[in-house]
Amino acid sequence: MNEDKGVHILNVWTLNLQKTSVVEKGIGQVLVEGQYKRAIKNYLKGVKFDLILYSTPPITFPNVIAYLKRQNPQAMTYLLLKDIFPQNAVDIGMMTTTGVKGLLYKFFRRKEKKLYAFSDYIGCMSPANVEFVLKHNPEVDAKRVEVAPNSLELKAYRMDRRRQSGITSGRSITCQFVVVGTGTELPKLQEWYDGLRLTA
Repeated sequence: MNEDKGVHILNVWTLNLQKTSVVEKGIGQVLVEGQYKRAIKNYLKGVKFDLILYSTPPITFPNVIAYLKRQNPQAMTYLLLKDIFPQNAVDIGMMTTTGVKGLLYKFFRRKEKKLYAFSDYIGCMSPANVEFVLKHNPEVDAKRVEVAPNSLELKAYRMDRRRQSGITSGRSITCQFVVVGTGTELPKLQEWYDGLRLTA
């Protein structure tokens, strides 16, 4: 537990949940719920919350949210649904809905449905995500699901960042791309870019 300018931050030890092998990520997803629940019980016992805000991934937090809600019945729970898991794992071929891999899918699907049930509100990244959640989870009240995107476009900020990055507007011959962020595929993208030997 750390405190910085009156803000308390609880760091919880977990396996790597991002930028790692499928095996470590899978095991980490299964273990993370218990790790968080133990840490909250040890360090935040008796602390009252007005808002419980959490995001996916991971989807395996229903028991944590249920515990916090029992301790704080007045608190509002809000799920930021950034990835629709386990369906996205099925879409990219990491899981199937049948067979041995189907058992894993069903385990995570039960967790997903529980998390939706414990959430007062569910914020999705796009209108299409809202539609998907409601279509595949008819038990979820549509009034509890809304669009809550990762970011909003702020025109003044955007133009300032363009100037800082040396990006100009109004070019008719060439185009410019700005890639922001990190991930497991970043080295491949960097290698591809370096191999092109592009000039301005």
